[in-house]
Amino acid sequence: MRRVVFALLTLLMAATCMPRAEAQQAQGSIGIALAEAPTNRANDPRARVYIVDHVAPGTTISRKVRVSNNTNETESIDTYAASASIKDGEFRFGDGHARNELTTWTTVEPSTDSYAPGETKLVTVTIAVPKDASEGERYGVVWASVSSTPTAGQSITSVNRVGVRIYLSVGPGGEPPSSFRVTGIQARRTDKGQPQVVARVENTGGRALDLSGSLRLTNGPGGLSAGPFDVKLGTTLGVGETEPVLVTLNKALPAGPWHARLDLESGLVKEHAAATITFPKSGSGPVVHPEGQAKSDILSVLVFVALFVGLLALVYGRRLRRSRAAAA
Repeated sequence: MRRVVFALLTLLMAATCMPRAEAQQAQGSIGIALAEAPTNRANDPRARVYIVDHVAPGTTISRKVRVSNNTNETESIDTYAASASIKDGEFRFGDGHARNELTTWTTVEPSTDSYAPGETKLVTVTIAVPKDASEGERYGVVWASVSSTPTAGQSITSVNRVGVRIYLSVGPGGEPPSSFRVTGIQARRTDKGQPQVVARVENTGGRALDLSGSLRLTNGPGGLSAGPFDVKLGTTLGVGETEPVLVTLNKALPAGPWHARLDLESGLVKEHAAATITFPKSGSGPVVHPEGQAKSDILSVLVFVALFVGLLALVYGRRLRRSRAAAA
């Protein structure tokens, strides 16, 4: 039996929000990119890169993807849907043609086609959601895949594939809101001595998020400022998940203190958080609540206590009136 080696060069899949993915072949590459987005998501950057939508049960949607052969040879390219999931801050792809509920709803036409050198074709992805589909978000990927022919004396087939992610929310009514918040900011040093800012981000909405953003440092020693520095990409937050977002800096950066401001976004949703931090000589510093958050948390507790006391007073008042009425 031939041993199959999957060389998964999924550049688009790395959550870089690049508009195109390419898998390298010996003398070129194959590529895939979303060719259209729904008009109601024209201003959503994610919907211009991935298949992102919210639909009611019983709805059918279709999207065009552009598949290209950028090699100097004719290639037979397979296009198909396969499973994906979100776990531990990562968008994870199933092996090979792995299936899930979403892939059973999805067809890709044509599934296999011959592409001349430099040729690009449109492929249609259709998702038919059953009427009895349960509420929730599903994940998948549309792959463009090409296999190399083993050379004489070899038994290894290399399969290169690239893809476009699918984020499909199913449910009645409007789309679940997307939201997140930074729950803590921490300064630390890596084992190699590089300063690093770690932000804990909680997905407080009903859709998965692909986070990007930047960090600025101001009011440093001697009034220094630094940045903006790009956050480490690749953090995908599932619904209800909390994961770290990292920014690694240069060793030469002074320890501080610094005023750190982190600006994050996912599609149209944008948030920022700020805190005063100092990089430790080694290890991790304390986790700092973002500015204004501690006051907000205290205010929430005070409001809850006030409501609870008010409810007790209301119940006690009713009982007192009843006992007076009974005594009369």
